[in-house]
Amino acid sequence: MEKFSTWRDPSTGLAPFVYPLPPLSTFQLPRITWILLLPLALFRTLALILLALLFFIVKSLVWVVSIFSVKFHSVIQFYWTSLIARISLYILGFIQLPRDPPFSHRTSSQKLISNTPRPGDLLVSNWSSYVDILYLGYLYNPIFILPVLKDEDNDVKTNEAIIEGFEIKTLLEMIARSGHPPTTTKSKTTKPKTLMDCILESKRSNQPLIVFPEGTTSNNRALLKPAKLTEKSLGKQVRGGVGKVRVFCLAIKHETPTVFKNSITIPIPTTPLNLPHIIQANVIPTILPFPIFLNRSIIVKFPKNNFIEFNSDSSQLRESLDSSFDSISQISKLKITNQINSTHKIGFLNYARSRKS
Repeated sequence: MEKFSTWRDPSTGLAPFVYPLPPLSTFQLPRITWILLLPLALFRTLALILLALLFFIVKSLVWVVSIFSVKFHSVIQFYWTSLIARISLYILGFIQLPRDPPFSHRTSSQKLISNTPRPGDLLVSNWSSYVDILYLGYLYNPIFILPVLKDEDNDVKTNEAIIEGFEIKTLLEMIARSGHPPTTTKSKTTKPKTLMDCILESKRSNQPLIVFPEGTTSNNRALLKPAKLTEKSLGKQVRGGVGKVRVFCLAIKHETPTVFKNSITIPIPTTPLNLPHIIQANVIPTILPFPIFLNRSIIVKFPKNNFIEFNSDSSQLRESLDSSFDSISQISKLKITNQINSTHKIGFLNYARSRKS
């Protein structure tokens, strides 16, 4: 790992862009085992591709319904997205998901009390895998937004990344973008949206809003220092405003890799469309027929107060977004890098590719 020491954060000692390695072990599976398991992995991956195509086709057809009723369209879209995402997670080895949804708790009588993000609400989360996208899609059928940075020459000397605006992404686009560096104003041809624009779109389409301040995936061992939100990227209030905005914080953690299961995180993208990583992920869960090796797990954590509510025209909204990542760090027990952020991934990937060529 010393060859990647340039991208190791000095303050935490963590390298957020490299794959986490399993503990050292003398046990190794015979090579013939991998050969026998490859057809199973390819079959599972093919099933995921077919699901993605079916999801895209049906969602495109259902879009026509929105012309007549946005609410009815959002209901169909929610259940369709939830179904496809859950089947996909099952194929990837996530047989069981957390019993209770995020932002919920049980009373002494075991009654479930839940505060589900609603249209116009903002959920802030970390991001380390396409599994995060599937899980959030399964729960909320949200609108995903990613920060667009000012330019790819964001001052590395000051370790500061500036958010110029946001771009809206679909579930499939987010899966394909996992591992890639953030979009910059140099590479984006259309004008990025402000956060207020995105909140209005969330209300219009009847879907909650999910933002990943890191702008790219990490290896789930640390949180990348988020880019700075400015007044320009926050946007101005339109007539009538967007009302009150509830800000939720969610931390997603993945299990440590073992000799039987590789890490499901994807800090480095694979081409095309991250399919090589998906194939590899589908090899590991089928190694042994025992459930202890078959199942993958996902852990979600959230603050006890569930959400913070602000007026959208208040400067407190920007302050809450700035502090939300501190909350995610505290509940997940993941450190935030001090000198490494999403802009450094561009140089990291260029270096990694140069070593392969």
